[in-house]
Amino acid sequence: MPPLLQQVLTALAAALLWLGIGLWQRTHAGVQVEAALVAELPLTLAVFVLALMWVRLRRR
Repeated sequence: MPPLLQQVLTALAAALLWLGIGLWQRTHAGVQVEAALVAELPLTLAVFVLALMWVRLRRR
């Protein structure tokens, strides 16, 4: 598997984990799933970008 693909998949896994935890917390607090998803998406994108940068710097 190419190194870039591994890095993207690692960052994607971190972002999906973040999204899953955020959705779980918000829905258990009584927020509708759609509203929770909209609320979590911007920060999930930031987590993806930061995780991708961290993985790329770490593997140099």
